[in-house]
Amino acid sequence: MFPHLRRKLILVYTMSTGLILSLVLALAFCFYASSVFRQQETAFQNQLFTLSSRLQSDSAFSDSELSRMELQNHLLISIEENGHSLFFTGAYFPETSRDILTARAEEAAQEEGISTTSAPISSELTASSLLHIRGDANDSYLASVLVARQESGYKKLVLLSDETGTNTQLLLTGLLYLLIDAAGILLLFLIGRRFVNHALRPAEKSFVKQQEFVSAASHELRSPLAVIRASASAISDSPEHCGRLIDTILKECQRGSSLIKNLLLLASADSQNITIQKVRFEIDELLLNLLELYEPLCRSRGGVLLLELPEEPLPDAYADPDLCRQILTILLDNAVSYGLSGTCTKRILIQAAYVDKSLSVCVSDHGPGLSDTEKGLVFDRFYRADKSRNELSRTF
Repeated sequence: MFPHLRRKLILVYTMSTGLILSLVLALAFCFYASSVFRQQETAFQNQLFTLSSRLQSDSAFSDSELSRMELQNHLLISIEENGHSLFFTGAYFPETSRDILTARAEEAAQEEGISTTSAPISSELTASSLLHIRGDANDSYLASVLVARQESGYKKLVLLSDETGTNTQLLLTGLLYLLIDAAGILLLFLIGRRFVNHALRPAEKSFVKQQEFVSAASHELRSPLAVIRASASAISDSPEHCGRLIDTILKECQRGSSLIKNLLLLASADSQNITIQKVRFEIDELLLNLLELYEPLCRSRGGVLLLELPEEPLPDAYADPDLCRQILTILLDNAVSYGLSGTCTKRILIQAAYVDKSLSVCVSDHGPGLSDTEKGLVFDRFYRADKSRNELSRTF
């Protein structure tokens, strides 16, 4: 369940954040490309305005001046007067022939209704819009055609700006953005995997503990239920032992009830709904009651249970007496079960002391103890080193 959920969450996280990153980068690239095109069009219009102003004022153009403008700005300048080209043949030579590009620009202007072979009739100057011309070598140009009326006829200006380099630069920039996007998505995937793994780790631990809880509860309840079932079946077969079998059933019912109570208490503690009722009570009285309860059990197993109290009276404890009794009962159960087997000193000692304004109670025995590897597991829930099963198991 969790591996599938982990993959799904990583995929959703990567796709959602990757989509946002891609949209941000796409918007950034569009803004950058738009800015580059605006700058190029602005520069082209400034150059067009300069040339058209001089064209209308009948200023002369020198070849060196036109050559410098073409080479510095990657321009193609064609000026005609009454259909006759100037002597200037051009200094910038693109991949497509100048004559072909000029002819295509004039054709595009004619499609807008601009006559390129006669003077304007209704105005002093007619100009096309900004035209986009394609060359034969996958090159592209920004172009405009102007026709100005003169006393002797007309002058025509065809201006083209090579934007192939700009387009190539934008293409490389776009590839860089794609590379950044791919690297960002990969980084988001790695971050998402780490984040999801970290976020699911508590849930996985809780799920494992839940499974262990159910397994331990099933195991612990199986034993009293089996005894009750066997005793109930034996009543009909051996009526003379009915009283003893009923006592066994009642004891196992009490044991099962105690197990269920402990399970409910543990579940309440996990959900943080446990109610702790603190009152003041005498701790030495509680220890004496436990001594009276467990001393016969220790004696039956060949051991001895001792209680060591200080000479001065112990102050009252402020805690939940039921929970304190349950904790001490668990410690004594473990001590009786494991501390009296296979040892020379079969003694269990309960000690109470008042140190640094705190009450402390210690239950010690001389059992086999735990190995170094098991010491790290001693506070794990349901842990028990059960040698009869030859594996680690869980119990209260």
